Amino acid sequence: MCAACVRKRRIMNTKPVKSALGRKVNLQYTAVQSAYWMSFLPIGSFAVVLLQSKNFTDSEIGILLAIQSIASIAAQPAIAAFAGKHTRIPLKRIVAALLVVSAIIFSFIYFIPHLFVPALLIFAVMGATTSSVPAFVNAIAMQLNNAGIPVNYGIARGMGSMSFAVVGIILGKLIDMSGVDVIIPFYAAASLVTVAFLLTMHTPPVPKASGDDKPKAPKTNLIAFLAENKAYAGFCIASALLFSSHAFINTFLPNIVQNLGGSVTDMGITRSIGAAFELPVMFIYSFLTRKFGSRSLLVVSGFSFFAKTLLTLFAPGMAFLFVLQFLQMPAFGLYTPAAVQFSDQSVSDENRVRAQAISAVSGFGIGNVIGNLCGGFLLDIFGLLPMLIFASVIAFLGFAVMLVSMRGKKAAGY
Repeated sequence: MCAACVRKRRIMNTKPVKSALGRKVNLQYTAVQSAYWMSFLPIGSFAVVLLQSKNFTDSEIGILLAIQSIASIAAQPAIAAFAGKHTRIPLKRIVAALLVVSAIIFSFIYFIPHLFVPALLIFAVMGATTSSVPAFVNAIAMQLNNAGIPVNYGIARGMGSMSFAVVGIILGKLIDMSGVDVIIPFYAAASLVTVAFLLTMHTPPVPKASGDDKPKAPKTNLIAFLAENKAYAGFCIASALLFSSHAFINTFLPNIVQNLGGSVTDMGITRSIGAAFELPVMFIYSFLTRKFGSRSLLVVSGFSFFAKTLLTLFAPGMAFLFVLQFLQMPAFGLYTPAAVQFSDQSVSDENRVRAQAISAVSGFGIGNVIGNLCGGFLLDIFGLLPMLIFASVIAFLGFAVMLVSMRGKKAAGY
């Protein structure tokens, strides 16, 4: 039986889930997304501030954050393979274990001054753990959906952005009032809250398959997998380029804000405004994908990434930078749910978890490696303006590749 027929038969045989369970699961999943992105804020948005306070140079910071991304690239396929082979271990427990390890390891940075090698090891572990989590949190939503428990991913992820936005302002103020080291206990506490939500969350049943319905083992040859899924491969390349440009701006936002005369509090406000703008589009994503499909939305997202990067280059002051954050809505706001949906629907059933991991590796992994590494060196050698010009060129290339890759068949929501 063909893969499409198997999928159709499985969906037709799925029993409706009681609405009470559906509401409960959606609340639980929303809590997980909210807590995780609250925990991600300290290391995703304030790591540069923390490292600068310990006298690391921009080049050293770029290397540390690039190593974090490289570790994530290496870890995610391995974690996905482990999850695929050990289906009796709920994915939520694997994610919880990653977060516990990251909370413990990151706490050590409190005792480390300007020591490069220990910091390198810490950020490598952070990449293999907390930076790898989003792909598998996304996969949990897809598991629930495929088990007949509909999860509104857009709303859940939108609430994650809301928590990120609110906490961004609070943490920026706390840093100005109490010092940079407050980042460390804040991260550990938020990670453990996420673990608590994960472990109390409903576990989707493990599918019992036999005969024609028995899932095939994923191909181990990555090149063969990408060659069979050309649109998906192009999407991954575009994601790497777009997130490279995003990393140039996101990682080194403290330098941009300082150049425009802003403070750490202003940086927190900037990030919070951007995160808040992600919220509306994620809430209405279900409507948007029914009307336009994930392919078209990814093209719009790619153009918006380019527009935001280019306009940041010409920002005359903090007020303009604040207003510019509205582009986070069609850029990152659209990309996040569209990428999850496209990765789930553009590959065969047995490759779904793997596809989520590879897409995350492409964007958050390879993209961040390029952006962090090149950004740090460009800042130290040439300065801020050449870095932003280079970021704009990379963003345009990402948009062009996305535009070409998303041409082709259109199905409902796809």
